[in-house]
Amino acid sequence: MTLATLQHLRSFTGGEHPLNLEPGQIAFNMATTNYDPSKNDYNMYLYVGNSSNQRLDEGGTVLVTGGEPNKGWVRYSLRNVNLTEDNTVYGDFTVAGATLKVESNGASLAELVLPQESMTPASSTNVGSIRWNTQSSILQAWNGLKWDTTSKVVVNNSAPANPSNGDLWLDPGPPSVLRVYSAPPGGVASWISASSSEALTALQPGNGVTANSDNEIEIINTGTF
Repeated sequence: MTLATLQHLRSFTGGEHPLNLEPGQIAFNMATTNYDPSKNDYNMYLYVGNSSNQRLDEGGTVLVTGGEPNKGWVRYSLRNVNLTEDNTVYGDFTVAGATLKVESNGASLAELVLPQESMTPASSTNVGSIRWNTQSSILQAWNGLKWDTTSKVVVNNSAPANPSNGDLWLDPGPPSVLRVYSAPPGGVASWISASSSEALTALQPGNGVTANSDNEIEIINTGTF
């Protein structure tokens, strides 16, 4: 059995391309002039012979004309991130041991755009992922079980769905009532009124609350509600 030899060609001259490549043959352009200071990155190029009659870049642009038939190639960019024409990157990225920054280029404002959803995605979502809830107009983070609100105060006539312990809900009414969501360990979770608009269940002295000498809430006994 005869083993095939992989031949590769190299160039260190910016803008230089091979003319002919055998099918499967590869070539590189590693010129230092390929450095892109705006991205702090080198645009190294890989050429792969593909038995065609054209010499194209990966977007289909003709780079070289002429040459022998069936010895054409395609040039690919070898970069940390390969961007499509609309600057969209597909796939998952992990930023390890670094800071992810979104900065203005001086000509326009910079924005971090988050996924916009109103439905809970699959449980495989990573803990700490964030999204903008278009239905509730709130920022949420995935805690491993559900989308949890990062803003703990909700103003609505209806109780917020899937609340977490300590969340606040202001029912504008009338009458307006402020409630806190209490989920004691081993106890029954419920919304507890924290304003005097609902005298029977409000957090006040004599109704599950112990006040100090300054008439401030000192102890809340959730078991009395």
